[in-house]
Amino acid sequence: MAYADSDELARVLKLRNPTTAQTDALERVLDVAAGEIDAEIGFTLDDDGLQESPLAGWQLALVAEVNLERAVEHWRQQESPFGLMGLGADFGGGAERTARDSWERHAHKLSPLKQSWGLA
Repeated sequence: MAYADSDELARVLKLRNPTTAQTDALERVLDVAAGEIDAEIGFTLDDDGLQESPLAGWQLALVAEVNLERAVEHWRQQESPFGLMGLGADFGGGAERTARDSWERHAHKLSPLKQSWGLA
């Protein structure tokens, strides 16, 4: 379950009146990003496949922000080759290589919410 909604993601991506197919894709990238967040902070599902969020207040705001940021990355990866990101007209219209580990900055942002740390 995503922490942000497709209307908000459409606003961030500057999509006006998204089509049904675009809305489905927006929801998909939000769900994928939410799954990555849950895995990073150590959420697990119960036997029924449900999970109550132990997050509240600023914690929910943080995961919603990361959910949107990561979903934007997934959205843009659908439109460009892996490792390249279009910069758009505002930045000269060229392309730039992305970092190898595009998740690391999100993991760092979520670190205060992590429920357990692996052994090194």
